[in-house]
Amino acid sequence: ITALLFSVLTCDGKDDSSDQLVGKWTKLFNERTVTFTITAEHKYTVEFIGDEGIDVEGSYVISGTQVTFNDEAGDYSADEPGVYEFKVSDTSLTFTQVNDPVYGRTMLVEGTWSKDKDAK
Repeated sequence: ITALLFSVLTCDGKDDSSDQLVGKWTKLFNERTVTFTITAEHKYTVEFIGDEGIDVEGSYVISGTQVTFNDEAGDYSADEPGVYEFKVSDTSLTFTQVNDPVYGRTMLVEGTWSKDKDAK
């Protein structure tokens, strides 16, 4: 009963984990700047700055502190989903691989991303 009461008192009914991921994140990858835009509608895009178009777009599902990415389109999209543990601070987002068979996505996603200062 105590755990249930604590849960009710500390939860406002929103998926706080999802809200934490929302935003535009950047990092340097192989000497190129990459943006990772995550929306409240559970969609994402990945774009290497300097080339044309979106490189990957897809949808995501959150369970606790884990996120599953499902690529849906783009030149670098993968057929298999990837699962990552995430941690968010005011200015950074860090992903650690849990289960992702796609080496290229793991190399890109894993690590720390910085909040884009120019994003809304």
